[in-house]
Amino acid sequence: MFRPISQLSLMRLVFAWLMSSAVFATTYGIGDVRFEDSATVFGQKLILNGAAASNILSAKSTVVALYLSKKQNTQEGVANLAGAKRISLIALREISSKDLGNVLMDRIRQNATQDEINSNVLQIVQIGGIFGTVPRLKKDDVVHIDWNPAKKQTEFRLNDKLLGEQIQGESFFGMFTKVWLGPKVREKTRAGLLGQGDPLEVVAP
Repeated sequence: MFRPISQLSLMRLVFAWLMSSAVFATTYGIGDVRFEDSATVFGQKLILNGAAASNILSAKSTVVALYLSKKQNTQEGVANLAGAKRISLIALREISSKDLGNVLMDRIRQNATQDEINSNVLQIVQIGGIFGTVPRLKKDDVVHIDWNPAKKQTEFRLNDKLLGEQIQGESFFGMFTKVWLGPKVREKTRAGLLGQGDPLEVVAP
């Protein structure tokens, strides 16, 4: 015989479901910058691997976060992991797009192997063209650098608007991660992105 569920029992069931699901996403912070604990990229749910302040142009100019399908603690693990990937870069002040593009290319040359550079000459040059499509990044602007495994291409988005053309090539994104994970990168930045740095601040909802 069917018995109706009491209002109290129903409330308990709903509460239990909410607490066991992803409804309450965790938000992390570095200073005033906020990061969600997950992101959906090309239809795939990714988790926050780590985040860190970056001195890519100067101290306190950008914060960067890394989203992957599975936690990784080495650059090689990040590069070899299957599936979609995302690097999010947040501007903490106004930044010249030309300067940012040039610094990204310089960082690649400093951290990538000669074989990687030789295999991605055109792709590296294309970075400058991508950031040449906008004059500057404003404070709090967000650049997503997303790897699309189905099309084997990397795309750059500024505040969710596509920048330039997608960069083709299966090896490019792995090499590009060395901008923040390479051997000549500040240890604190690399450790933060690989989940080995100081614990991120959990921001109350």
